Amino acid sequence: MFLEKIIGKNSGTREKYAATSCLVGVVVNFFLAAMKFAIGILSNSIAIIADAANNLSDVGTSVMMLIGFRLTAKPADEEHPFGHGRAEYLVGLLISLVMIFFGADLFFNSIKSVIWSENLDTDKYTFIALVLAVAVKFFLGVYYRRVAKKIESPAIHAASADSFSDCLGTVAVIFSVAIYAEFGINVDGVAGILISGPIAYGGFMNLKSAVNPLLGERPAPELIDGIKKVVNDCPDITGSHDLIVHGYGVGKNFVSMHVEMPESMTLSAAHEVVDRLERHLKSEFNVFVTIHVDPVLTDDKDFDDLHSLTKRILTSIDEKLSPHDFRVVPYKNGRKLVFDVAVPQNFYLTDREIRRQFHRKLMNIYPLYRAAIQFDHQYC
Repeated sequence: MFLEKIIGKNSGTREKYAATSCLVGVVVNFFLAAMKFAIGILSNSIAIIADAANNLSDVGTSVMMLIGFRLTAKPADEEHPFGHGRAEYLVGLLISLVMIFFGADLFFNSIKSVIWSENLDTDKYTFIALVLAVAVKFFLGVYYRRVAKKIESPAIHAASADSFSDCLGTVAVIFSVAIYAEFGINVDGVAGILISGPIAYGGFMNLKSAVNPLLGERPAPELIDGIKKVVNDCPDITGSHDLIVHGYGVGKNFVSMHVEMPESMTLSAAHEVVDRLERHLKSEFNVFVTIHVDPVLTDDKDFDDLHSLTKRILTSIDEKLSPHDFRVVPYKNGRKLVFDVAVPQNFYLTDREIRRQFHRKLMNIYPLYRAAIQFDHQYC
């Protein structure tokens, strides 16, 4: 009941796992922030105070994660027909920006501390408290990582990385305090500078991970390969192409693709094959699938010879090029080969160059033949 009040009644098991981890983060980080602020003020250490401020900001990020997962749990509505799953990426983005901001702020404050260094007041209780803080934050990071892996959450993964970077920062603070206690040398500002680097770098890497899904990154290779294998293993399908995957949050992928089937099949038979295949893909990969059928002429030697010739010409241009939706139509005194070409991303030849080379090679064999080529640039 308590979790449902926080993240909504529509929340599932995944959102409840996430909400629990966020609440744990709020409690742990608030405790660490209060403890470090007290130590930092008593010892006059900017590094410890900055470390405490970082923990306090982690309380805010945990609250942001709670809000994000509440949005994620909301069902689709008129304005968001694909749901609200991408809200989780926005949370990861905000966490990353907070890390970068804090790293930059700590860097400049630490430079000031190096220029205007002050005496520190340290004792054994300071060491004990900081070591305890490292242990607590480390176990929090491990806990976050396990939850992130279990529910495949980019936001909680970012929080895990943030926790481990906090451990590194606190260790640097411990060394600075130890050096001052043993040798009377104040390296507090230097420690702050060293802490700022990993924090800002971790924020940048998490920012990249959060932004890529929002921009439309390439789907996971195992998902693409798995879908293609299931489709191409279907005995009634002779080929597939134009696979597109749109992601709207973890576990919310929408797939569209074209499959080639013998044109001799009845419409009802083809529909039954595709319908069964869509159910199989949804069950296997938890995706929503739409499949378009392209009819292909079979058992026609003349057609097969021209199709094979088209493949050979494209392969002679580059082995990565392949035709689909192949048709042959009359053209003046000869014929026209009508087909699409699947072009890999970042291909070194332009569409115009591919068309020119194909026509030259085709006309060397059949001077009266022409080709009408449509280019499909691959998204997966």
